[in-house]
Amino acid sequence: MASSNTFLSEDQFLCSICLEVFTEPVSTPCGHNYCRTCITGYWARREFSQCPLCKETFHTTPDLRVNTGFREVVEHFKKVRVMGDDDSPAEPGEVPCDVCPGTKLKALKSCLVCLVSYCQTHLEPHQRVPALKRHKLINPVENLAERVCKKHDRVMEFFCRRDQMCVCAMCLKDDHMMHETVSLAKEFGERKTQLRKIKRQIKRNLEAKCFKIQKIKHSVTQGRKDTDRVIADSIEAFSALVASIKTNTTKLVILLQEKQRAAEQQAKGFIQQLQLEIAELQRRSTALEELSNTEDHLQLLQSLPPLSSPTHTEDCSEIMDHNLLHAETVRRAVAKLEETLSKEMEEIIRELNQVDKKNETAEEQTKTPSGEPENLFEDELRKIQRQHAVDVTLDPDTAHSCLVLSQDGKQVRDGGAKRNLPDNPKRFDVFHFVLGKEGFSSGRFYYEVKVEGQAGWEVGVAREHVVRKGVNVSLSPESGCWTVGLYWGRYQANANPPVALHLTQRLQKVGVFVDYDGGEVSFYDVETRALIYSFTGCTFAASQPFLRNLLLFYSHHGRKIFPLFRPGTESSAPLQITPVS
Repeated sequence: MASSNTFLSEDQFLCSICLEVFTEPVSTPCGHNYCRTCITGYWARREFSQCPLCKETFHTTPDLRVNTGFREVVEHFKKVRVMGDDDSPAEPGEVPCDVCPGTKLKALKSCLVCLVSYCQTHLEPHQRVPALKRHKLINPVENLAERVCKKHDRVMEFFCRRDQMCVCAMCLKDDHMMHETVSLAKEFGERKTQLRKIKRQIKRNLEAKCFKIQKIKHSVTQGRKDTDRVIADSIEAFSALVASIKTNTTKLVILLQEKQRAAEQQAKGFIQQLQLEIAELQRRSTALEELSNTEDHLQLLQSLPPLSSPTHTEDCSEIMDHNLLHAETVRRAVAKLEETLSKEMEEIIRELNQVDKKNETAEEQTKTPSGEPENLFEDELRKIQRQHAVDVTLDPDTAHSCLVLSQDGKQVRDGGAKRNLPDNPKRFDVFHFVLGKEGFSSGRFYYEVKVEGQAGWEVGVAREHVVRKGVNVSLSPESGCWTVGLYWGRYQANANPPVALHLTQRLQKVGVFVDYDGGEVSFYDVETRALIYSFTGCTFAASQPFLRNLLLFYSHHGRKIFPLFRPGTESSAPLQITPVS
């Protein structure tokens, strides 16, 4: 950093690409400055020339020349900065010069022979005097006295691996003669190598655990959705069952009431018949009573009616027995229905508990020796493949003029040169993209793409109204794209900001799963069946007014999303849509 008395600001002399002070500064036609190697390398990695700061696109690569006036200003700034750094007073945390009287300047080197730290001025003899040139100089350190052996008053230059301590040359002859000793530099190098290995291992463990957290969160989210769906289906089924029971109950009540009315009507007829028979029997009883009291033999014989047995009416108790039989039948049927329903519910609950036990057993069986699950999403991906796979075909009307499609619409490669194709409002003319013919505005769908042999690629989905003409938009959800890809040997999810994907092996085949209604786009490694990345909370309908209006004239359905593909360079193998097995 420049000293406080310098009027130049370092930020004015930093290249926005390498973030270092300019080297061979050049100016673009739009007026921005960059290092020559930085801007040429930046353009070499892209398909068109563009200013990294203002995003102005140049139709031809500009002929850049070094800005000599600005270069002299930069060189002057470097000198001023170096002078300011060398002569600046030592600040807290910096090593001061041991020779400076009064205000201590910042030390530039420490001498292991003199055991003194020197600033630039007092270091000059060590750079000039031959005897002092043989002294060992290191970056400035504090407490040089701690580097001296307390026993022999010599600088400790060796490390004893047996006793794990630093020693001097005299110690090697006394206490550590038969021990394994190496130079401090060699032990330092090996320790640094071990530290790098440990750091890499810790980094891998952190990435693995973060990836497991992401998978668990995805599993929890998917489980919540599945549970909500099962609950909704169960409520709907039970509501239908209750409605059916209520309907049949109403029918049963009506039927029983009709039978009861018929029985009552029949009983009423029997009662009337019995009342008539009772009246007849009473009349006959009175007549017989009168005849039984007469003493006139002739009158008795002439008036006595023929003796016959009384008439018998049908027994009406059978009607009540029938009603009781109907009631008992209904009671038995309801009791049986209740028993059957209770058994079915117990069976459902038992099966759910068995599924949980099976999942626990399967999880135990799939754990690695370290006790962690091996593949949490294998069954989930198989379910997605079985239920949501769709047939995707490339749409030649949307393909950039450099792209070459196979006749069956299943492969695409970059031909390098633009072809003379008819103008089509759906065709991409900035990015080398092509969309699928099939658009989706609801539900879930899944497709797979073979990316093996690709130097660079991109797959995912895009809104129907994604900008395609003359505008260089960023590939992010805000612009209507949800994609992952391979860029200069690195995998990346094109979120905002982009997310680097640290994968253990190169991808051979990528699965793309979209839950339109759930607002989710997930990418899977088909070979390892592992989740690569998920976009969540996605809004697939175009939300920016200018995006909706800009291309409204060629689209009639603003809510559709389409599969999106970008193959690698012309030397790469074709990008291929494969059947889902």
